[in-house]
Amino acid sequence: MESTSAQARPDNPLALLLRKIDWSPEQLIARINQVRARRGSHPLDPKSAYPWVRPEPSRPNRENQADALAVLTTRAGHQVTSAEMGWDTPRRPRRGALNAPCDADAGALLREITQGDLMDRRNLLLLTGAAATAPALSLLLGPAEAAATSGSTPSAQLVSRIETAVRDLRELDDEDGSTAGLDWAGGLWQSTARIVRSASGETPTTLRLRTAFIELSEQYGWMCFDANLHPQAQRVYHTGMRLAAETGPDLLVRQATSNLLGSSAYQASWLGQHKEAAAILNVATRTARSAGNPPGLTAVLAERELFAAGRRGDTESLQRARDTAHADLHLAGTGEQSPWWAQWLSHAAIDAGTGRAWLASRVPKAAEPYLTRRVEMTSTAFPRDRMLAVLDLADAHHQCGDRDRALQLSQTASALGTAVGSRRAHERLRTILGAVEL
Repeated sequence: MESTSAQARPDNPLALLLRKIDWSPEQLIARINQVRARRGSHPLDPKSAYPWVRPEPSRPNRENQADALAVLTTRAGHQVTSAEMGWDTPRRPRRGALNAPCDADAGALLREITQGDLMDRRNLLLLTGAAATAPALSLLLGPAEAAATSGSTPSAQLVSRIETAVRDLRELDDEDGSTAGLDWAGGLWQSTARIVRSASGETPTTLRLRTAFIELSEQYGWMCFDANLHPQAQRVYHTGMRLAAETGPDLLVRQATSNLLGSSAYQASWLGQHKEAAAILNVATRTARSAGNPPGLTAVLAERELFAAGRRGDTESLQRARDTAHADLHLAGTGEQSPWWAQWLSHAAIDAGTGRAWLASRVPKAAEPYLTRRVEMTSTAFPRDRMLAVLDLADAHHQCGDRDRALQLSQTASALGTAVGSRRAHERLRTILGAVEL
């Protein structure tokens, strides 16, 4: 265990105050966790205060800072302020594991996640080029050194509860959009990271746990993407990749990893990072091959390639990916059951993706019939999907020169948006309304 004297700077205001009130950093966190528990927040890692008392200290995020000042004020018997602690000056950028995930191992990423301030970081930069693809490419090098563990073994019942929670999170996101469940997703990701970090060995149970964390990273990463938190989404995806790279060969781990890579590539395509998307999809395909190429998974990857081809305007690859997705999905329907996270894909969903791809390629006449059917078939039980479907059709009519129909559809989407918690969908609404109202 670290000691305050070994880590604190002599003139560090927090260290001086802790010494005066006879508290250790762990005791400070224990009191903060009592406050967090009363409002239903997840506890911080017991060592979360050590970075605050080091020679070059970091500071608590806004929520943790308020909690720390409150408990310090109670203990010290006078009002402790952010100025007294030196927390009122501009933040210095710091280079931690999550700031540069391509240079970190899974152990460092998991340790930093448990400190709980990922979503509060506004200085995270969008990763591009080699930094965006390095964690994916590391999967091609074979298993790396295993992530650090501290020797406990999770129960099968606990892992089952985590697996169920991940599926529930997917259903919530499908029904309500990313906004409603984002805080829950972040807390679940953080607490599961703590369990993964402490789990030892590669037993059937710990492999299930790692698979669940990779699936959770895919889902939480997608929710961050849908909330336009793109740097955070990248870090979430990359953490799942790093853990996979440090896990021995296991079919379910590889399948979950390939699906995560597909979602990461989708984000890269959305952002216009076409080279990065192609590199990540290549790794996803090779990872799926090592996992036996289950047709449900390969159909999902073909759908991701379909979207990527449309975004970069490659119509030949678009049509090839569409045919592959339909063929693989047909095989999936005649063989063993697809993984649970692949069951969203249907032939209708592939056709809808084909319409989006033609639209992205600026071929609206080819897109329009697909997008019309998509609007007709999208259930009202999924308001975000319906809103996006109507917006895509509006965009197609606008590109074809039918401003009146595009405006009508945009207004319909705006009405649907009252039930949709998705920054991505609402940003697209603003973009299309701005274009058709000119």
